[in-house]
Amino acid sequence: MTGEGLSLELASGATTAVSSLPVACACLHNGRVVFSDGVALYRVGGDNDDSAAIPVRLTLPPVVCPGPARLGGLALDGLADGRVAITAVSDAGAEAWGELGPAGRGGLPGRAACRLGRQYGHVWSISLRADDGATLDVVALEARFTDLDRRP
Repeated sequence: MTGEGLSLELASGATTAVSSLPVACACLHNGRVVFSDGVALYRVGGDNDDSAAIPVRLTLPPVVCPGPARLGGLALDGLADGRVAITAVSDAGAEAWGELGPAGRGGLPGRAACRLGRQYGHVWSISLRADDGATLDVVALEARFTDLDRRP
């Protein structure tokens, strides 16, 4: 997973703009999103973005299916003020696009889902891109696959 165009508040309190930070995992801790690259921890936040929206793009680790599978859609639990663009690419060269959102209301998490083009493959790479400046607080993501291997 990589994060691009994020403003990160490091343990020292400095605000830093980075690109292609290798993100091994991300979680919500005490109301803040925390990333790790496997070596250090980074907290997304800060109190100054110089009045510029901060675009967010997350590329998730590849999802390996036990056999050929169709990717039918993606569901997001959490808060998304605006539109979230979804891109999915399989090892078979299939590509699917979709949009979901908004999700949640009044500061409470909700659920949004999108259907994708029912493409197929064994390994899938899924990316999310939020509107500039829109809230994207992901609690859970669920990819919906249909197993195509019908052998007993």
